[in-house]
Amino acid sequence: MDGLTGKRYLLAVLCLAGLSLTGCSEFAELPTWVPFAGEIADKLPGVTTPSQRLAAIQKLSDNAAWKRPPERRKIAEQLTAAFYVEEDEIIRAEIVRAMGKFPGPGTDAVMRAAIDDKEPEVRLAACEAWGKRGGAEATTLLSARLTGDLDKDVRLAAARGLGDVKDPAAIAALGGVLDDADPAMQYYAVAALQKNTGKDLGNDVNQWRQYVKGETPKPARPVSIAERLRQMF
Repeated sequence: MDGLTGKRYLLAVLCLAGLSLTGCSEFAELPTWVPFAGEIADKLPGVTTPSQRLAAIQKLSDNAAWKRPPERRKIAEQLTAAFYVEEDEIIRAEIVRAMGKFPGPGTDAVMRAAIDDKEPEVRLAACEAWGKRGGAEATTLLSARLTGDLDKDVRLAAARGLGDVKDPAAIAALGGVLDDADPAMQYYAVAALQKNTGKDLGNDVNQWRQYVKGETPKPARPVSIAERLRQMF
C-alpha cells in the first residue's frame, strides 16, 4: 500500500480503536471496518464485507426505538465515526438513514453535511432522514434541495420529505414546483401537499395552485367526450 493509503488505514484503525475503549457493548453490533474494506475483504481475514456492514447498520436502525438513551448516544457516536471513514456511497447513505433515528449534535452535523454531499445517493438518503426528523431546519434544507439540486431523484426525495415534515412552511416550496416541466415532479409535489396539509383536492394541479396562493380551489369544469377528442387530435 502507498503512503497515503497507509495513513488512511492507520487513521481509521486509531479512530475505531478509540471508540472500542468506551466499553459500550453496543459497539459489537456494528463491525469495525477500514475505508477500503470493500477492495480487500476477500484477502484479509476479519475484514467485513459491504453486505455485512449494511446489515449491521440496518439492524441498529431497526432496533433504535428499543435502545435506552445512553445506548442511543453511543450508537450515534459510532455511526458518526463510521460515516467519516466510509468511502462506499451506498453504505454512507445507509448510515445517514440510520442517523435519522438517533438525533444529537454529532448526527445532526453529519446530516447537514450529507444533504450537500457530492454523491446523489447520499443526498437522497439525507432528504429521507430529514423528512422523518421534521422541524423548521428540515423544511429549510429540503426546500433548498427541491429547488437547487441538479439530480432529479434527489429533488423528488426532497419533495417526499417536505410532505413528511407536516410543516406549513413547506407548502410554499412545494407550490413553487407545481409549474415544473417534469410531470413526475408535479405528481410528487401534489402528493406531498396532500400529505402535508391533510387536504384532498385530488390530482388536479390547477386546484393545488389556487390553494397554495390562498385562493378557494374551484372544481374542475367537466369536459365532454367530444372536447377530449378535440384536445387529443
